[in-house]
Amino acid sequence: MLTPSSVSSMELPIGRQELVFSTEDLIKQIQDCATKQFTGKLDLHITGAKPQLSSLYFSLGGLVGCTNDWHTNRRWFRQLSLHCPQLIVNSTAPESQRTECWDYNSLSILTKQGKIPLMEMAELIEGHAIEMIFDIIQAGEKIGYIKGLQLLYRPIPENAIDLGLVAIRADKAWRQAIQAWQDWQEANLEDISPNLAPKIVEPEQLRQQTSSHAYRNLTNLADGNYTLRDLAVKLTQTALPLTQSILPYIRNRLMKLVEVEDLILDIKSSQKDKRIESQIGKIPTTGNKPPQPSTSNPKAPLIAYIDDSRTDSQTMGNILTQAGYRFINIQDSVQALIQLLEHKPDLIFLDLVMPIANGYEICAQIRRVSTFKDTPVIILTGNDGFVDRVRAKMVGSSGFLSKPITSEKILGVLQRYHINEVRGNR
Repeated sequence: MLTPSSVSSMELPIGRQELVFSTEDLIKQIQDCATKQFTGKLDLHITGAKPQLSSLYFSLGGLVGCTNDWHTNRRWFRQLSLHCPQLIVNSTAPESQRTECWDYNSLSILTKQGKIPLMEMAELIEGHAIEMIFDIIQAGEKIGYIKGLQLLYRPIPENAIDLGLVAIRADKAWRQAIQAWQDWQEANLEDISPNLAPKIVEPEQLRQQTSSHAYRNLTNLADGNYTLRDLAVKLTQTALPLTQSILPYIRNRLMKLVEVEDLILDIKSSQKDKRIESQIGKIPTTGNKPPQPSTSNPKAPLIAYIDDSRTDSQTMGNILTQAGYRFINIQDSVQALIQLLEHKPDLIFLDLVMPIANGYEICAQIRRVSTFKDTPVIILTGNDGFVDRVRAKMVGSSGFLSKPITSEKILGVLQRYHINEVRGNR
């Protein structure tokens, strides 16, 4: 999936072959490709009950692409959702306006056209590589490198490889993969693959041991169709805390982890968007209609408030509508980014404490989207501490507002960011 198009179909001769018997040796081989400015394809064959093949593509030592034969499409759409979420959302537009990005080549074209920032493409390649190297390490550690991990070096002529516009540092990718694996081990999760999907097997016992809210969330999520990594993306967090949170249910056999097939893309391109959205794009909701802006003055600035509290949301709505602003309340934190991309508000108020995903995680996700790079994001909380303010700043928050919500505070923020009552050109 994430393969430079100019070499994906080439038959490349083996330059040399190596066997590695430890993670340290594996990392050394990858680093050597960087330091020796290798241009070519490094194939990694993992033996075992289910043999796997992964490939890293290098250009003058820089990592320009990678691919593997396990959950290829799931990996692609996870990274697309994380780093280019606007492409997922655009897939719901009318067919004439639809932006399709189903592989490395289409992503490269969009980047060359200036529709995707180079940084987003680089982050997507890096994220894909980190996931893949993590899985290689976990597989190697699990089988103990007993038969050795086979590496095949296949040189590519420099004039034959498409540089893919960006090349990431291989050492940065493997260092992050190593750190992720070490964290996974320290959490005693080394026997659990993040590519497995949680599924409830004892619903009645689970209901008795959890709150009604937690049980409802778990039944929506743990249906055996989404891997731990898929769910982490949906919930705007990493797979580690998510897995830790459901580990007691797994250990007590109220839930189990099952293998899940890859996404299916063998359909007409005009239908791909709907199939992908149904497979990985949304979590079942309680049936509430998507939030819509108040319809006072269509030219008034639109203010969004993400909070699951009906009381605070109603207070915020009354203050803003009485002051002449349009207002949209988003109560489902999982769907927050999708709603924001649809409505593109002028300013975002964001509650810190919410179930599933907190304000820090949502703010960090918002800031990954270029559409909102200049949009003020104000985090609200009842805990006005120094540490909270620092952390809010680190994830890209524009400001920090302590509760309770009052008209003076809210309108003061709007004046500070020059969000006038009559919307100008955006």
